[in-house]
Amino acid sequence: MTKNCRSASVILVLLLVAMPASSASADGTLSQADAAKLYPWSRHRVGYESLADRFAAPAGFRRVKVAKGSYAFWLRHLPLRAKMTPVRSYLGDTILDAGHPALAAVVDLDLSKRDRQQCADTIMRLRGEYLHAAGKADQTHFRWAGGKYFGYKHWRKGLRPVKEGKRRWVFRPKSRARRGYAAFRRYLEFMFSWTGTQHQAGERRIRDAASLVAGDFFVQGGSPGHAVVVIDIVENDSGHRRAIIGQGFMPAQDLHLMKGPSGSPWIDISPHLKSIPTPIWPQAFSFSDLRRFRY
Repeated sequence: MTKNCRSASVILVLLLVAMPASSASADGTLSQADAAKLYPWSRHRVGYESLADRFAAPAGFRRVKVAKGSYAFWLRHLPLRAKMTPVRSYLGDTILDAGHPALAAVVDLDLSKRDRQQCADTIMRLRGEYLHAAGKADQTHFRWAGGKYFGYKHWRKGLRPVKEGKRRWVFRPKSRARRGYAAFRRYLEFMFSWTGTQHQAGERRIRDAASLVAGDFFVQGGSPGHAVVVIDIVENDSGHRRAIIGQGFMPAQDLHLMKGPSGSPWIDISPHLKSIPTPIWPQAFSFSDLRRFRY
């Protein structure tokens, strides 16, 4: 090896050492170690397969660019259960068979032992888990039955909502202070029992369909109502957009990704559409149902 070649090799090694470690490889996949940090709950599957790994963009489309560390990036790399996994309830009953025509995949997200984490709760769970993984747990606030936002920072200090009089709700010390992931999960469980689709329908409306991003959700408030969440988005040069859409449902059940009418997991969400039908829920969503969490 000549002196010049040896010098070039040394420089190359130094450059490689100096490069910052990336949380994702060039193709966008996460390592199992990184996934364990971003998705810390107890998972069924030993290995890690992300949504992005399993579902490539359809022909003629490309995934929209998202920043590493963003909510959209976190959703895009959610861990999936093995192929041919059915959707099960919190009691273990089969809700959708593995071969159900509406089922694209089951997300490897654990459930409560109670009938919680239904449709809107599932979307709250995702948002809360992301904020916790991003080191922003105290930013987690959700709307609740008292008409206010109740946040984890209130919960961990021992505050709880208390009704004073007929209509006034206040936060009063009712428990000892708590911290850590287990406490955060208890906060989420508490919120699941206090909120529903009618409350989450009060979140910020996204009036421009073209500004829809992963993490936004469609919600129709009611008893029952329903909510589904946009997990990932692709687009083409003509401005057409498609999305992978996930849902929980009643009774509390696995978060699962749906197939559209064409049998593809990529459902058309182009801004010109008047309605967006999803399987299971009989009423199509419209862009007037589109919401985004304030926090």
